[in-house]
Amino acid sequence: MSFFKFDEEKVKSGFELVEEGKYEVTVLNAVAGKTQKNEDKITLDYEIRSDVPQKHQGAKVMFDTFTFSNEVAAGIVQSLLKATGFANGHPFQSPDDMAKQLIGRSLQITVKHEEYEKLVDGKKEKRTAAKAKYYDKSVVNPPQSPGAPITVGSDDLPF
Repeated sequence: MSFFKFDEEKVKSGFELVEEGKYEVTVLNAVAGKTQKNEDKITLDYEIRSDVPQKHQGAKVMFDTFTFSNEVAAGIVQSLLKATGFANGHPFQSPDDMAKQLIGRSLQITVKHEEYEKLVDGKKEKRTAAKAKYYDKSVVNPPQSPGAPITVGSDDLPF
């Protein structure tokens, strides 16, 4: 018996653009860095939750970048932090600390399509990306792990 069988009719081709609308998501990844102007930034990737009945379960909404450079940008970060459930006055020691604390948080995002140009073989091509534009608190419970936590002690390890 084989482990896997190739079936040409089941090949998934291309990338499916997430439709515009509201989605329950989890922060999949968060990375602190610097902009070209050497200002602090945080870039987030979201995953559309599979434990919530909605379209595009498991799809990713990538490269949502936040800066702190002016009042408007800082206000958008405040909206994100409120939507992810941080308490008022919660301190962050650095952009890296904020990024680490955001990973795994649930929220609701509103996705809008955004056009951009990409250079392909020396020619500019128009592309469309799904981008998070608004941030709200999740209206469902956070993802739950199936069952009780498992504790592994040193006696359980083979080495």
